[in-house]
Amino acid sequence: MIQLNQLISVLMVALWQFSSIVGASDSSSTYSPMVLALSPFTTECLYYDLLKDDDTLVVSYQVLTGGNFEIDFEITAPDGSKLVEEKQKKYSDFLLKSFGLGQYSFCFTNSYGTNVKKVEVTLEMEKKIDSSDINNEDMIAYNAVEEIERNLNKITKTMNYLRAREWRNMSTVNSTESRLIWLSLLVIGVTVGINILEAFIIQFFFNGRQRNFV
Repeated sequence: MIQLNQLISVLMVALWQFSSIVGASDSSSTYSPMVLALSPFTTECLYYDLLKDDDTLVVSYQVLTGGNFEIDFEITAPDGSKLVEEKQKKYSDFLLKSFGLGQYSFCFTNSYGTNVKKVEVTLEMEKKIDSSDINNEDMIAYNAVEEIERNLNKITKTMNYLRAREWRNMSTVNSTESRLIWLSLLVIGVTVGINILEAFIIQFFFNGRQRNFV
């Protein structure tokens, strides 16, 4: 019982230290998930400033709806050089390290199809934790908490991917349903037209025979 209480106290201390360290690191970072609506043949850009040489930015995006779900993506450094250039991508993840201080641009281009495409974008500073502030006695609890956080991040990415798949599948279903409706209307129109044409042809034959008998 005493050992259990000691373990609980160690975990509580480690959690408190971990949350305080993470809170300190989060105070200088931002978390900005957003959704962009890309009209056909347009480009939308987001901008982010890296202020330290050791800053690392987590970048991810995924196309939720629209046509074939393919877009172009570019990352441009402050000096104007292109760090990343992707074509016809549906989703991607990057860990961007500093290539110089300044403003980085993240541009998305809808060059494929005539549909508006909805893109979910996440820009997040990678968390930095100074493990030197943690005592050796608390290191086990700290590692356990860190492992839990990594697993939670994996679960979050998996859920985001599944949600994007659901959006894409729903968009495909709606598009197919719309096409089936128009195809049904076309078939009905053709059928009605053929029936009317057959009625005119039959009437024409009967009228011709009546004239011959008279």
